[in-house]
Amino acid sequence: MTAEDRMTVLEKRDPRPGMTLAERPVPTPGAGEVRIAVESVGIDGGVEAPFYRWAESFHRYEPHLPQVFGHEFAGVVDAVGPGVEDWTGGERVAVEPRISCGRCRNCREGRENLCTTETGFSPHGRKSIGIDTEVQGALAEYVTVPARNLYRLPEGLSFDEGVFLELLAIGVHGLDVSAFAAGDRVAITGPGSAGLSALIAAVEAGASEVVMIGAAADEGTRLPIAREMGAAATRTVGEGPLDEPVDVFVEASGHESALRLAESSLRPGGELVQIGVYHGADRVPVDLNGLVNEEIAVRTVNARRATDWHRTLSIAPSVDLAPVVGPAFDLTDYEAAFEAEADRAGVKVVLHP
Repeated sequence: MTAEDRMTVLEKRDPRPGMTLAERPVPTPGAGEVRIAVESVGIDGGVEAPFYRWAESFHRYEPHLPQVFGHEFAGVVDAVGPGVEDWTGGERVAVEPRISCGRCRNCREGRENLCTTETGFSPHGRKSIGIDTEVQGALAEYVTVPARNLYRLPEGLSFDEGVFLELLAIGVHGLDVSAFAAGDRVAITGPGSAGLSALIAAVEAGASEVVMIGAAADEGTRLPIAREMGAAATRTVGEGPLDEPVDVFVEASGHESALRLAESSLRPGGELVQIGVYHGADRVPVDLNGLVNEEIAVRTVNARRATDWHRTLSIAPSVDLAPVVGPAFDLTDYEAAFEAEADRAGVKVVLHP
C-alpha cells in the first residue's frame, strides 16, 4: 500500500478525554456507494463534543474503540461504486448522515428518518454515518456513504455552510410537522445549531415574531447572532415566562428549565415542538395535567426527511448562513476546535481535513 492509499483521520482511541490523529486506508466505495473527499465537518455539541470529552453517556462505546466520528459534513464526490448512476465525480455535496432502507413502511411513507430496518448502535437506535459503530464518520480526509444520501450544494454556498444544511433541515422539519401558520408568534429555547435552524425556518415561513431564549452564557455570544438571523427579541431563560404567550414554542436546548418555560409560555391551544434531546436523562418531568387543561399539543421531532432537505435547499441560497458557521480549524488543530466548541465560540465549529 502506497502513501496515496492512506489518509489522516481523527479517532477516539482510548476511553479518556481527547482524540488522536491517525492513519487509515482510504476507503473504497461499494455497490451503491460513493467516496467523498471531505472538505468540512462539524463538531456537534451533542455527539462529537461529549464523545471527545468522554462524557458518561458515551462510555458504552468503550468496547468498540477506536472509532471515527463526524456526521455533519460536506465535500466533493471523489469516486463512485458499482451501480451508482446519478453521480459521476466532482460534484459538491452535503450528506444526510442517517442511513435508511427505503423499503420499510416508514421509509415508503416518506419518514425515512424513522427507518425500522437500519438499526444501529447510535443513541437514537438507528444507523448513522459517524455515530454508529459500524459506519466510519467524516473526521477524515475521505468517507464512503450511500449515494442516495447525497444532496447537491446550491451554487454560492461554501462547504462550511453545506455542513449547516443538515441542521437547517431539522428546523424545517419541526416547523413543517407542527401546526404553525404564517403570522404565528414563535418562541425558541436554545440558540445553538438546532434552535437557530428553527429560527431561520420560522422567519422564512412567515412568523410574525420570533423570540429566542438562551442561557446567561449566550447573552454576549449566540443571542446577538439570533438577532442577526431574524429574532425580533432575545432573552434568557432566567427571566421567566414570556410577557405574552406564543402560538408555537420550539424547545431546542434539551434542558428541563427550558421545558418548564415552554409549559408556562404557550397560549391555550398552542403547540410545543420538542427538538432538544435530554442527553444522559432517561426521563424528564412534564406537567401533563397543565398541558391537558390548556389543550397544548406536543410534537416531537427527530432528524430530517427527504422533503425537509428539498425545502432546505430551496431556501438556503436566500439566507446568509455565514453568522451560524465557524470558527473553522484545520483537522490537525482539532484540540483548539474542541476547545472553541466548549467555550461556545460561534455556533457551528467546523474542521477542515
